[in-house]
Amino acid sequence: MSISAIKILGLLLVIALWAGNCQGQTENESNNDVALNSESTNLNYIWSVTGIEEDGQVIMLLRQEGGDLYGRAKFEPDSGQAWNGLVVGMIEDENVSLALTAQKGDAMCGCRLTGEYDPASESISGDLLQICDGNITRRGNFQAIWINPDLTSYLPAVVELSRPADPSSGQNMDASKTDQSAPLTEASAASSSPDTEKSRFHDVRQDADRILTGVGDISQIPIGMGGSGLP
Repeated sequence: MSISAIKILGLLLVIALWAGNCQGQTENESNNDVALNSESTNLNYIWSVTGIEEDGQVIMLLRQEGGDLYGRAKFEPDSGQAWNGLVVGMIEDENVSLALTAQKGDAMCGCRLTGEYDPASESISGDLLQICDGNITRRGNFQAIWINPDLTSYLPAVVELSRPADPSSGQNMDASKTDQSAPLTEASAASSSPDTEKSRFHDVRQDADRILTGVGDISQIPIGMGGSGLP
């Protein structure tokens, strides 16, 4: 092999090594960019969400572990029914999907939120679909803006639950009323019975036969013992 051929092979080897180093460096930079993008998309905040309710904002706590999202939500209107809910979802690249479930009064409701995270405004916006008791109750748009990075400051809403009346309490009250009224009824019946009236009042008309026949005396004094028999 001539000296010129050796020089050419050496030059090709140097070029190949340089190209390999450049490609490896590019791949590493690309992987680093992906890692940085993944780390920069941090949704561990307390968010204010508009669009779910007409009368105000829903407050949502989100925790992120990799691409998984989970947390809680609440609604505290100035007037009306407050509620608490649970949230679960995921983030892939900048696409966010969330599912919220909540008991709103007597209805069980679920809300699907699909949107995109905007790093510039640090907000999430997209479409929502809400279902209550198996029926679609809302279609529209939502927007979420983080308002607090301190997740420990989140407190659930105070919800007043309506409790059904206890049937046994009503029965006990009726039974109590019956027991209390029973002695009064019996006493009333006893006071109005003929025997009771007879023991309290004496009808002189019942002594008419004895008065006319001279048998006995209403004064209970035997015949012959009256004043006319005295000497």
